[in-house]
Amino acid sequence: MNDTCPIWGTLCRKNERVHHQHGPAWLVDSPRAGGKYIINGIVYCGSAIAALDELSKMKLSRWIYEQNQLGETPEIYRDTFEKVITRPMPSALEQMDYCLQFLESKIGAWGETANYHSCSDEIQAATLLKNESAARLLIIEIKDKGWIHFNGVDVQILSKGYQRLEELRKTAVASDQAFVAMWLDSSMDKAWEEGLEPGIREAGYKALRIDRNESNDKIDDEIIAEIRRSRFVVADFTSDPPENARGSVYYEAGFARGLNIPVIFTCREDLIEHIHFDTRQYRHIRWEKEKLENLRKQLKKRILATIGDGPHRNKNPQQ
Repeated sequence: MNDTCPIWGTLCRKNERVHHQHGPAWLVDSPRAGGKYIINGIVYCGSAIAALDELSKMKLSRWIYEQNQLGETPEIYRDTFEKVITRPMPSALEQMDYCLQFLESKIGAWGETANYHSCSDEIQAATLLKNESAARLLIIEIKDKGWIHFNGVDVQILSKGYQRLEELRKTAVASDQAFVAMWLDSSMDKAWEEGLEPGIREAGYKALRIDRNESNDKIDDEIIAEIRRSRFVVADFTSDPPENARGSVYYEAGFARGLNIPVIFTCREDLIEHIHFDTRQYRHIRWEKEKLENLRKQLKKRILATIGDGPHRNKNPQQ
């Protein structure tokens, strides 16, 4: 068995051929690449990965990491590269925030520690860094900010670090916008008009579906900017036919989760079994196209229960 990551050439936990509906594929579990991913056989055996530069590999690894955090094992095809590598690079502060959030996921309870050497590869993937030297420099920068204690081996989050994490969780609280990630097809217009949009509006927020927003900006950049501005994301995984990939919705939901922005999951009832997602971990609102009133009510209820009243809810006495 090949025990190297096809993206980075580093050792990985798993690299095995699997049966897939689209032909030969490999399941890889690589800490350096962000976790588990399935890679199409043509991409695996061809020159597509070899042609990726270091920056593109860094962006791809961060995307894989986000999808794993979401509970998804992403699938990599040729068009995945174009979608992922166009993402803008985060600022230095965002990379420090990514690292702190990663450390929190590893350390858990107050006072516990994580071994830096055992998670260095994962830090590189989570924070878009090119090598271990860059990861160590980032850790030292975070230490100098007073967020962590680092003795060269073990890492411990300090009170200032937990304060920063709390700030990050509250970043989007003041926003009145809800970003809706969904299949942009005319067959979904009724679900939007009678279920998704009114459910969000009645909870006191403004729903944004990106194709309804007038802008000349590049769509990928606009999506990223609007997710950052949003209080939460509603991700609907409906598509038809069901074997079509909902890559953009997974991408947007994963990006939001990476920013600690809450995500509410929905899907049409008859397609719930087709989502490439751990439904036991994340509870979806299941809706029927002939009962969109139920979608509106369930979505409103979920928003109020998990996010809270929006700033516009009390302005309508009927709500």
